[in-house]
Amino acid sequence: MIYRQEQLCPNIYTMPYVVRPGDTLNSIAERFGTNLVGLIDLNPTLRLRTLTEGMTICVPRVPTRPPCIGGAYYTIREGDSFYSLSLRYGIPLNLLLEANPDANPYDLKVGQEICIPNVPEGCPFGTLVTIEEGTRLSDILISYNLSLNELRDANLDFNPNFIVPGTELCIPPETFIPCDPQTTVEYVIREGDSLSTIAVANNVTPSELLIANPHLRPANFLITGTQVCIPIR
Repeated sequence: MIYRQEQLCPNIYTMPYVVRPGDTLNSIAERFGTNLVGLIDLNPTLRLRTLTEGMTICVPRVPTRPPCIGGAYYTIREGDSFYSLSLRYGIPLNLLLEANPDANPYDLKVGQEICIPNVPEGCPFGTLVTIEEGTRLSDILISYNLSLNELRDANLDFNPNFIVPGTELCIPPETFIPCDPQTTVEYVIREGDSLSTIAVANNVTPSELLIANPHLRPANFLITGTQVCIPIR
């Protein structure tokens, strides 16, 4: 007998799956983002039956990507929110929400894909560079003093596992944050300075310096001419 999907599986959030050679309950559960208990809940008879090739069972429906015409897909990372992404990409919050009607803004999951609409073409706020033969990811990050997250934010389709010669990358500009005169004083890095020497000279900890300069990384404190903010005790 051939079953229709709605007869076989309990709701629209599940779908039928035909067991393949080598499948196990654990491997199927992992593939569809659930666990063994969740899979058996969808298929109560599996408690009494052996999984066999060709058997049809119910699995969670794999979510489809939202349409992203004129935009680019972005994978949610720890700490992301629709609000922080709207600020990062200069997109009104309401447009970001409209582009992702099926996403719960109060329950974004790490690894979830959303649509960033109206992404400008090219590299309007940075510099385009072409990857040369033999270039490694570490070469790019060190040469331009970038974190991997910063490089990904400027190149939404960039895959750090595949560095392809000839590909153009957008190198984002360094972020500048002026010092707050109420709580900090401005200091310009000199030759021989470092995060630790500046901290000791100003009776603050390295952590306090980094908190006062959230746009800088430790390596920035080695670059002559960089402006930093020193917390006032």
